[in-house]
Amino acid sequence: MTLQELVQQAACLYSDRIAVCFDECNNQPPIYCNYKTLVKTASELSHFLRLNCDFEGIQEVGLYCYPGINLPSWILGILQVPAAYAPIDPDSPPTLSTYFMKKCNLKYILVDRKQIDKFISSYDTLNSDTFSVEHNGLVLVKLGWKNTEAILRPSDGKEQHEKENIKNSKSSGNCSEGNSEGCIHVRLKDCLAYVLHTSGTTGLPKIVRVPHACIIPNVQHFRVLFKITQEDVLFLASPLTFDPSVVEIFVALSSGASLLIVPNSVKMLPSKLAAVLFAHHRVTVLQATPTLLRRFGSQLIKSAVLSASTSLRVLALGGEAFPSLTALRNWREEGNRTQIFNIYGITEVSSWATFYRIPEKMLNSTLQCDLPVQLGFPLLGTVVEVRDANGFPIQEGDGQVFLGC
Repeated sequence: MTLQELVQQAACLYSDRIAVCFDECNNQPPIYCNYKTLVKTASELSHFLRLNCDFEGIQEVGLYCYPGINLPSWILGILQVPAAYAPIDPDSPPTLSTYFMKKCNLKYILVDRKQIDKFISSYDTLNSDTFSVEHNGLVLVKLGWKNTEAILRPSDGKEQHEKENIKNSKSSGNCSEGNSEGCIHVRLKDCLAYVLHTSGTTGLPKIVRVPHACIIPNVQHFRVLFKITQEDVLFLASPLTFDPSVVEIFVALSSGASLLIVPNSVKMLPSKLAAVLFAHHRVTVLQATPTLLRRFGSQLIKSAVLSASTSLRVLALGGEAFPSLTALRNWREEGNRTQIFNIYGITEVSSWATFYRIPEKMLNSTLQCDLPVQLGFPLLGTVVEVRDANGFPIQEGDGQVFLGC
């Protein structure tokens, strides 16, 4: 099973339902795309790529764009080649993106036509005779690097959306550049889904290649855990370079639900974002970092996000330290029934590894003592162990967390 097959199954059942909504929040009506159009646009892109690309060895295609109505179709189009997509954030430092593209040995990259000038000007290591051809709002660029090394200082790799780094974490499915010899199987045709880099906060960023088989259990488990239906609206809160975006996109599009996308600039405007999410589009499932939630401020959280009448059924917080229970209690309006989850994971084990639903009695408790919120239970296909200093699994006491899939 692949990510694109999950979406195709949903499209067969819900072809006329809204798959994607893009709201620029500029007093213009939102743009909608149904499932039929989603898969049609993706198939056209796949055909274009097969005609214009000479795929040999690893099939990875870069994607350089901002969020928009066609974003999910572009990702699906790459996956259906079949190839893996490697997202490049136009706002990332060119030094970091250049390092990533070179270390991945990217041969082709799809660039949003609106951003082609920015792309060309940002990467002066590209050969001047670079080949390009256009298709439906995209420019396919064949990368030709000048004869330079991919050099990056450790401090260049920091990014806004960090996950706590666990040393000695293990993964039997993913392939990072530091452990490629044991992971060659992920480079087989039909196997690889996407390629990302870690934050680089503890050294140079690592390239992580994720097979479909590693990320699909996340998607399938969250669909069940959050009880996703075609009536749900999920928000694309994460940038493509942050692997929870894969969960947000495919939990929605494999369920017949709708995926709401807004420009990055709107995410920085709390009042505007709250109105778009909970008044205009009635978002029901939100996966976010605590930083994004705190950006609303306690008043907006209580009056909109976690109000008694909110549309939000599920709030899943991860990627950073979970908020204190005292803060959560203060943020919730009396009568709020939103289910709140603590989710935890690292990029090397395909996004999320554990989940814990905060019990209602804990949220409603009047005790002033702030107990730590546990990591909870392993997600489908994930192995979690705590080991002592000698590497032996333990049931109690202090140790180091090992994650695997």
